[in-house]
Amino acid sequence: MLKDVLTENLDVVFCGTAKGKASALKGYYYAGPGNKFYGILHSTSLTPKRLLPTDCYSINEFGIGLTDLVHTEYGNDKDINSDSYEVDDFIKKMEYYKPKFIGFTSKTAASFALGFRGVTSLIDYGLQNRTIGASKVFVLPSTSGSARKFWDEKYWFELKKLIKESANSEV
Repeated sequence: MLKDVLTENLDVVFCGTAKGKASALKGYYYAGPGNKFYGILHSTSLTPKRLLPTDCYSINEFGIGLTDLVHTEYGNDKDINSDSYEVDDFIKKMEYYKPKFIGFTSKTAASFALGFRGVTSLIDYGLQNRTIGASKVFVLPSTSGSARKFWDEKYWFELKKLIKESANSEV
């Protein structure tokens, strides 16, 4: 089981649906060989260097947190039982930790967290007009290799711009 990588006042908490098979086997977030997560973090300058999955438990030092909505199963979104989504627990965690942004790395995860029970057609990528606690919500294309046909890095760059603007407005 992957443990949450959370602390208070992070710039962004990335939330997926559930760990993939490679992550479950290796014990690290976004550990699949075709996953673009750590590469896009570096490309957008959310991290100053390209991290490895083994760095996931120290990612808080870059203002980033990691969690999933499902902790009891692993696999692709389509394989996860809808009763396994821990939405109430997730919302409580976000209200407690208060990240500036929640970046869903899955439309499915976002749809459950926002109350749409997995209906992804009701959500667009990008900044949402809803918050979870005090956190702004942003939906991103999945970095999973199995979701490659939906990949578009522009949303990741857009999120980085919003995080930077948020930091500048606090100064």
